[in-house]
Amino acid sequence: MSKSRDKVLGILSECDAMMEGHFKYTSGRHGKLYFEKIKVARRPDLVMELGRMTAQLMDDIKDDFDVVCAPAFGAIVFGFAAAHAMEKPFAFLQRDSEGVMGIRSGFKSVVENARVLLVEDVVTTGGSVRESIDVLSELGASVVMTGLLVDRTNGELELPVPYRALLTVKAESWDPDECPMCKKGIEVTKPGSSGKKS
Repeated sequence: MSKSRDKVLGILSECDAMMEGHFKYTSGRHGKLYFEKIKVARRPDLVMELGRMTAQLMDDIKDDFDVVCAPAFGAIVFGFAAAHAMEKPFAFLQRDSEGVMGIRSGFKSVVENARVLLVEDVVTTGGSVRESIDVLSELGASVVMTGLLVDRTNGELELPVPYRALLTVKAESWDPDECPMCKKGIEVTKPGSSGKKS
């Protein structure tokens, strides 16, 4: 697994997709390490390689699901690449103007009553994954596994379904009122946006 880890780190580094500083994450928490994973999308060859790696990670259970889903926006390219590598149908979820997660129009028939592999990019708290699972459940779909590009919790993430990650890192995060960088007056930045209301 260390070879896989090194390869993912290499891809993220090659794309300048790892940054250090003082960041506000989509979850609202603050931290020092940020993965600007969408930068990888500038390199379709590397996106497809991550898709192949995800397919390999799921090889022993590939017959246990029918479709691959991913929440917008960042995870779409990785989910699509994984679905392509596994020769599975693909669907995606996105937030509406109120920030509420839902299945993309035109894709409901793909996921209704299906067994799903949910692919997400970088996870800090797992909030978007849980929202996605709830939305899919309402359509009669069952998420049998979640595949992550990066698990920032060092394997301590708690989800209602099993998950596997290409890269697991220990990246501390804090509530804003407990953030040591805020207490030092270091300016916070909020790179990227998933459309989630904060």
